[in-house]
Amino acid sequence: MIFKALPCRTRWEGLLVVLWVVLIQGLVLVWMARRPVDLIKFFLVVLLVASVPLLFYLLQRAWAAFSLEYWIDRNALTMVWSGRREVVALPAIRRIIRGSAAPQIEPTWSQWPAPYIGQGEAGELQNIRMVATRPLDECLLIETDDRVYAISPADNAGFLAALQERFRLGPVRLFSAELAQTGRISSGATSLLLIGGGLVGAMILFGLLMIRYPDLPDALAFQYNSDGVPLVVRQKTALFLLPVIGLLAWVFNGLWGLWMVYRRQITGAYMLWGGAIVVQLCALMALISLIN
Repeated sequence: MIFKALPCRTRWEGLLVVLWVVLIQGLVLVWMARRPVDLIKFFLVVLLVASVPLLFYLLQRAWAAFSLEYWIDRNALTMVWSGRREVVALPAIRRIIRGSAAPQIEPTWSQWPAPYIGQGEAGELQNIRMVATRPLDECLLIETDDRVYAISPADNAGFLAALQERFRLGPVRLFSAELAQTGRISSGATSLLLIGGGLVGAMILFGLLMIRYPDLPDALAFQYNSDGVPLVVRQKTALFLLPVIGLLAWVFNGLWGLWMVYRRQITGAYMLWGGAIVVQLCALMALISLIN
């Protein structure tokens, strides 16, 4: 059976903030399009790129606030939100209590706009896993051997009745609690370093060119013969091909690497992410040789 969570009081606020971020990004794009290539335009690019992770984070948290629900079958209780699921085997549940007597957990700013999805502690209750849309005193607390889950089904009576019925029937199979995420990305430091390094590399390419761009001549020699005579002369706008190559290498290899992680081939993902950085280093050396 599927039980919806109580409506989250901040979900529409989160959606409104997402729309404001998108609006600001659009204004920055218009400003960028109207400015000549210079240092200010580069700062606008940095601002736009920095706002993209914020936008995705807000979208993910807002999606969690809208999508949280609880699934009950004979084997487990499954809490589902924003493409993720946390599974608790029914035999692992020791007791269920109401959270009215429990001390409150103050949500952190980073959890907004789904402030009651996260980790916390409250008095004697240690290792509380909040998977709810309401404060702790309005939740049901499901205690297992290693943690306490705080949930907020809209129909408490129906939820408890369905859970008791499944307890009486008994499980079809046994398994341990687990946390799963669709398309789960490895959280290792190496993954973050390689992906972040590729993004920084692309920004360095664009930044170096955009800073030097106003002082460059309109036409540049791109190729010379053995005597030093220019063979290929192009407009300086052609220089943007090198940063674009670096950016496309990061995007293409980054997405391919995430697909490799999804297939649990992390070594291949490392090679792809590292390969994008190698491409960017080559593009950087070529760019330096052309603008100096």
